[in-house]
Amino acid sequence: MKVRAIASLCLLIASAAGMFLGGCAAAPGRPRLTICPGKANVDDALAALAAHAQQAVPLKANGQILLTYHEPDSKKEKRHNLPMQLWFDPPWEMYIQGSIGVDPKAVIIGSNKGSFWLALRPPEMSSYYIGDWAQARSVEGLTMSPKVVLEAFGLIVDNEPNEGGWSLKNEGAFDLLTKRDEAGRLIQRVHVYACDYLVHRIEYFDGRQRVVAVAELGEYKPVTESFRVPTRVMVTAIGPAKRRDSIDITLNSMKEMKFNERLKGVIFNPLDSDKFEHVYALVGGKWVRQR
Repeated sequence: MKVRAIASLCLLIASAAGMFLGGCAAAPGRPRLTICPGKANVDDALAALAAHAQQAVPLKANGQILLTYHEPDSKKEKRHNLPMQLWFDPPWEMYIQGSIGVDPKAVIIGSNKGSFWLALRPPEMSSYYIGDWAQARSVEGLTMSPKVVLEAFGLIVDNEPNEGGWSLKNEGAFDLLTKRDEAGRLIQRVHVYACDYLVHRIEYFDGRQRVVAVAELGEYKPVTESFRVPTRVMVTAIGPAKRRDSIDITLNSMKEMKFNERLKGVIFNPLDSDKFEHVYALVGGKWVRQR
């Protein structure tokens, strides 16, 4: 769903973290966070995140989604606040469906291991975005990345070669994990609350070291005894001229679910592009109009 379309989010979700929880000091009106010792080294930190991801279970959730976006080559902002349903089969398969009026599928965000997609069909437009993960090496150039959205649910699943590597430092209540490429350039920074080792904020950087996407996570609640997910997720992509596209998700209810193969084949596969007026494909990190 890197997503910025929701592409890597859809790979997004997640998105993406907990911007408002960054640092050791409490924000106004928020309780001060307890400070716990962080991990001793980067290997221990990554192992703790991997252990959390391994506890993930398939789930279904209901909630609300506020989608703010700009059409390609347009400065006009679109906003839709709509009820949503979410299906998630970790680590890659995600489907979010938002309804507008009598259309229960006015907004669809989806991803599987190979690809991700975003469909918009409110009354004033009909657009479909489709991309392969192999083409989404960076969140830069996407409207909203599915990778970011996925990671925004606290699952840091790194499917790219770790050529530069991760480093670790502690700041107050948080461990900060920073990823760099082979040239030493910032790629990603993850803020993890040291007391429970849940992700609260993720920042993504472009080749010029500018922040191009941020995921904020908060209000974690249990789906099972060993797996918790954030019920508040905010993913913001920062585009040209500091244009911001965002997904703000609030989950009201969650439950573990078993997916049968028939349902998986329906919701975790790309849509038929012939049903949309405008179609865009991700090529070299940019959305290219196909029709």
